[in-house]
Amino acid sequence: MKKLLLTAGIVLSSLFFAQAQQTAPSADQQIEKMMTNLTTTCHLTPEQVTKAKPIVTEFVNARIANKEKYGKDKEKFVEANKTGKATMNTKLNAILNAEQQKELAAKEKEMTEKAAKAKATKASDNK
Repeated sequence: MKKLLLTAGIVLSSLFFAQAQQTAPSADQQIEKMMTNLTTTCHLTPEQVTKAKPIVTEFVNARIANKEKYGKDKEKFVEANKTGKATMNTKLNAILNAEQQKELAAKEKEMTEKAAKAKATKASDNK
């Protein structure tokens, strides 16, 4: 019985430490992922990529700063990120043509719906 409890304790400890080691992606990784998604979704030209990267970098850095600033105040964090995303989209729309703007809007709508569905599924699983 002692061996069983000891083994279970070791397994649980290992799981706890494995989860603790998972960290958020770095700013560079987030920027790269967003730029890849933006480039493939909107079929950006090399010139547009050059113009978009500082806009995306500014957004990611602002989002990281919001996380530090608002910490556990989720409402303020979400609101600040919505404002930052709106600003980013306004700046991106200035460098995108009409077709690219439609593609970006469609992708964002798809991602919003997917997130809402995942949130609803998670809420129903927790009940």
